[in-house]
Amino acid sequence: MARIPKPWFREDRQAWFVTINGERHNLGADEKEAKRKFHELMASDGETAAPPKSSTSLTIAEIFEKFLDWCSKHRSIGTYEWSRYRIQMFITALGEGVMMAADTLRPFHLEEWIDKHQWSANYRRGIIAAVQRAYNWSVRSGHLVANPIRFIEKPSATRREQVVTPEDWPAIRDHYKDGDPFRDLLEFAWETGCRPEEAKKIAARHLQLDKHRIVIPKQEAKGKKRPRVIFLTPRAEAIIRRRSISTGLVFLNTDGKPWTSWAMNCRFCRLQRHLGRQRMKELGIEPSKAKDSRTREKENRELQAKHGIKFAAYSLRHGFATRKLEDGIDHLTVAAWMGHADATMLARVYSHVSDRDAYLHEKLNGDSADVDVAKD
Repeated sequence: MARIPKPWFREDRQAWFVTINGERHNLGADEKEAKRKFHELMASDGETAAPPKSSTSLTIAEIFEKFLDWCSKHRSIGTYEWSRYRIQMFITALGEGVMMAADTLRPFHLEEWIDKHQWSANYRRGIIAAVQRAYNWSVRSGHLVANPIRFIEKPSATRREQVVTPEDWPAIRDHYKDGDPFRDLLEFAWETGCRPEEAKKIAARHLQLDKHRIVIPKQEAKGKKRPRVIFLTPRAEAIIRRRSISTGLVFLNTDGKPWTSWAMNCRFCRLQRHLGRQRMKELGIEPSKAKDSRTREKENRELQAKHGIKFAAYSLRHGFATRKLEDGIDHLTVAAWMGHADATMLARVYSHVSDRDAYLHEKLNGDSADVDVAKD
């Protein structure tokens, strides 16, 4: 007797699915809505076997599902998760629209949804890129003849110029108690200049503490072209020795789980509000006194965010490069510390050092003074 199809919840996609007659259907994230869609599919398909759908009759949901299945097998877990999160957001926003034929998707479906949110240009660009990649893959793999959203315009990418300075660092570090897992992660990044994604993936097998370094194999490193060597300062090594265990990841959160970008962002948002409260006290700005508790909380959050600085993990890496260059370390050495193949990237990304007038003026006067003393 044939098994009756039943919906199941897929954790990695945060959505309900069902397989009917060999075809997998994405029912969305809402359980009640998923059940309704399931009953509709069962009613339309009946209990008899139906012929497989032709490539021209695939739905939007099926195209995304096929792409993500392919992505999970042929791309890194980071790339898969990056695509999955953004595509699932769009699927949820489309609602009933995910059951439309794949080739009926139009740019306005994506643009009108994105325009409802106050996202940054880079975030908007990422969402469009994730959806476009799925459709480009569908054309290359033969599921679609053409990509209907091929020419959708993406915002220009913007570069994060924020730098954590030596003046900023104590306020960030001391907001967390010594030994706090997040403080350890931030201190390690401040000391070594490593990328946030590198710090999060460091495991016991990567440690070479006898040589005061960490080596991530090229197959796990960014670009997968060469191993990534992270050189340790005494403070960074002390953190590693305190947190390292015989196996597994070194940096874990208070629940013993790996850090995610979203968890780190939440920590930085709370830090922003903390700094905002301090700044409001300095300026004598009174918090909201709205009678309604929800309104009061919302207004206070907005005030705190307005007067606080929103830092990011990558700002620590920028701060590392900037202060090393200002300390007079040559570009090749700093590039090697940061894992760059050469100094080209360093010169392009950290060109903001040349915009620091006070620093350049100080160096010019210092060098001139040295010359004058030598002449005397």
